[in-house]
Amino acid sequence: MFVGQHDHSLDDKGRVVLPSAFRAFVENRGYVTRLDSCIGMWSTDGFREVADRWKAELDQGNISNLVFRKLMTGVREVKLDSAGRVTLPRELLDEFGFDTQVVVAGRYDRVEIWPAEKYSEELESEEAGDALAETVARLGI
Repeated sequence: MFVGQHDHSLDDKGRVVLPSAFRAFVENRGYVTRLDSCIGMWSTDGFREVADRWKAELDQGNISNLVFRKLMTGVREVKLDSAGRVTLPRELLDEFGFDTQVVVAGRYDRVEIWPAEKYSEELESEEAGDALAETVARLGI
C-alpha cells in the first residue's frame, strides 16, 4: 500500500528519487502513465491489475478501442537506478508542466507524481476541504 506525501526535486534528466518506502513496492521496475493532472506509477503486479481492468472494460464495450489504445500507448516502464531514482518520460513532464519541485504521493494502490504547485492547489482547494469534511462525517471517522 502506498501512503504519504514526499517533496522531492527533478534533476536535469527528469529523474526523481522515490521515497525508500515506495522502492520496495516497485522493486526493480514499475510502470508510469498519465492520470488526470499527474503521472501515475504502479508496481508490476499493480499495473497488471489496472491493465486487466482496462481490457475488461474494452471487452464489455464500456470503453472504445481508441480510449484503450490511448491508455496503453501512454504507458512506460521505469526502472530504479542504484540511487533509487526513476527517469520520468519527458513527454509526460512537459504535458503536465513539471518544473524542478515535485510531490511524490501515495494513493493506496499507486504512486502519484505531481508538479508541486498543482498538488498544493488540488489539496488546498475549497472543494477538497468540503469533500473531505463531508466524507469524514459520512463515514463516521
